[in-house]
Amino acid sequence: MRSRVGLSALVGAGCAALGLSTFGGASRAASAPAVPDSAAHSAAAADSTLWIAMRDVNLHIDDEHVMHVRDLRGQVIAVRAQTVPFLDDPASFRIRVTSGTVDLTGPDLAALLNSYVFAYKGSPLRNIRARVEGDAVVISGIMHKGVDLPFEMTSELSLEPDGHIRSHPRHMKILGVDGEALLHAFGMRLEKVLDVSGSRGAAVDGDDLLLDPVKIIPPPAIEGTLSSVRVEGDHIAQTFTRTADDAAVGARVVVADTSAHHYLYFRGGQLRFGKLLMTDTDLLIVDADQRDPFDLYMARYNVQLTAGTTKNLPNLGLRVAMPDYDKVSGKEKVVASQDKPSRP
Repeated sequence: MRSRVGLSALVGAGCAALGLSTFGGASRAASAPAVPDSAAHSAAAADSTLWIAMRDVNLHIDDEHVMHVRDLRGQVIAVRAQTVPFLDDPASFRIRVTSGTVDLTGPDLAALLNSYVFAYKGSPLRNIRARVEGDAVVISGIMHKGVDLPFEMTSELSLEPDGHIRSHPRHMKILGVDGEALLHAFGMRLEKVLDVSGSRGAAVDGDDLLLDPVKIIPPPAIEGTLSSVRVEGDHIAQTFTRTADDAAVGARVVVADTSAHHYLYFRGGQLRFGKLLMTDTDLLIVDADQRDPFDLYMARYNVQLTAGTTKNLPNLGLRVAMPDYDKVSGKEKVVASQDKPSRP
């Protein structure tokens, strides 16, 4: 029979055996054997950094929309100094990407723009819809400038030297007519019509929309620079520049479980989750169904955890198998939400 556990039940699994400590208790991992000072220093330096690797993961933007991570590696850094990244609070840490590729479909891009980038009082854009059409992206919605103006822009994407994504309109319609001709007839550009200064990661340059790819996504925050952006099939593919230390990251986050194809892996350093603290972290979270991408809602991961299974390893690591978020029953989601621990 499959064992079903929540975060609180992990305490009973034996914190010392896992290399874990509880915040309120006296349990601690067993002392490591003595090593020469130089070796101890090297080990401490290596273990002080928390690394992350993801492969074939659909990270939820909201209940319905996702950002597909083909693969990604990087360093997890606490937002506040002298604190430990807290998995229950994605805003508590950021990810410095050393390599990776992520995909967005048109509807997923629209969800980001509606629920995050332009989700502020007084935003001039709302009810945004997006789709990929050929090698272009079509964005439509309501533009507010005194009155509501329906618009549609068919744009080509390119990458700026600083890593920003430029969306240049091939065609633009406002109120069903040629939007560019209408604006230019009055000696105006789109930047004079749209004030997006309150947005998260968006700007207007002439008639072009500029998006900062690391600022337009909700927490956890991302640090990195894109090397390419392109339309592939029905989605927009964004590849991050591989940094010089990516090889070292790759050597550190080797997943020994060859059966894991869709996963989230944390290695080294410290990580908090629920009421627990893991040191020299070795936490592999895998899709319980390896036949499809791992559907993961980071902000509500406890819902999936309580519906999953855990396994303690001889090397003090922890393996968790979770069902996809979209496969967790509504009843389980409600119960897990009610039992969610409060933030320390």
